[in-house]
Amino acid sequence: MVRRREGRRGIQLRSPEDKHGLRLSNTAALFLDDVRIPAANLIGGVEGRGLVQAQQVFGYTRLMVAAFGLGGGWEALDRAIQYSMNRVQGGSLLCEKQGYTHKLIVPHAVRLEASRAFIEDTADKIDRGLGLNGAMNTEGAIAKYLATEAGNAAADAAIQAHGGYGYTRPYVVEKVKRDVRITTIYEGTSEIMEMTIARDRWQQHLKTQGGYYRDKGAALRRLHAQHPRVGADIAGLACEALAVVLEACRTGRLTRNQHILFRLGELIAFCEGAEVFAQRAAAAQTDSAHEKSLHRFDADTFAAMSRVYAREAAARVALDGSRWVAGAADPGSPAVAAVANIPTAAIQAAQAGLVTDMDYVADALYDRRG
Repeated sequence: MVRRREGRRGIQLRSPEDKHGLRLSNTAALFLDDVRIPAANLIGGVEGRGLVQAQQVFGYTRLMVAAFGLGGGWEALDRAIQYSMNRVQGGSLLCEKQGYTHKLIVPHAVRLEASRAFIEDTADKIDRGLGLNGAMNTEGAIAKYLATEAGNAAADAAIQAHGGYGYTRPYVVEKVKRDVRITTIYEGTSEIMEMTIARDRWQQHLKTQGGYYRDKGAALRRLHAQHPRVGADIAGLACEALAVVLEACRTGRLTRNQHILFRLGELIAFCEGAEVFAQRAAAAQTDSAHEKSLHRFDADTFAAMSRVYAREAAARVALDGSRWVAGAADPGSPAVAAVANIPTAAIQAAQAGLVTDMDYVADALYDRRG
């Protein structure tokens, strides 16, 4: 069914779509057939600049979608946390079972807080007019990618955390999952975010002759010297590993493979997420976080969360980075030999204490520390 909209000749709307989620939001196809628009209505006054104008606001609009993903993820996770404090299985509460909390709760809380740190950092930079025209397009893409992927995964875990109840409407988490799912699609899909992130940071790698992430690693080592508990050293290892992976891709000309470029976007997002989370945890140590930052967790919890996240980011870059280089390079290519420079042993050693930190985060989430 198509219905014509009164007031402007040629504008027609279809009936509302029957959607998976966000069902209270009226979404319908819009048709513009020979619609005449007054010249005075032209945004910016110059024809043919619509795409450029859209790109100039992506840093803002994608940040808003990131916040949606963050909020949806936490809503679902908080419901799972509350449920587990009242549900008894096998003679004890679910919240007392490490197999439950360390799979379905803690990792998602950590990823959500890492994405929150990136959202807040990017929003602050936009407010201060940093980046190209103050837009921070790549940072906005990273924020959206991290927050919406984390929010979607957290909502899915919350359904699992409720067992069969999670699949029913009265417990709400299935609705949250349906609603938050769109955040990985609109305002640019996660795949477009990966492409946007990878293309920009690839150019940075080339322009700096590999120095872009090496410099970040050095800065994180300096941060570690000032704040040795926030995982900045591990985030620095992630940056060093990423620099090696990118250089191996340059040596083997591997970014000709679109999939490799996309996978680099994913690794870059995690790496920079670990960098910013370590900075946020360091700010908590000195009580110097932005005045609008959420203060749900204390400095020690932020430090533990940052260490958990940095370990994951470093392991992803080291393992997946070397995997994709080896998978895309020709046999005997120097690119494969180059990944031997990834500080794998140091990244493996940095995993020590991971479960202890997860225990600490779980205790914070369930307010079990006296």
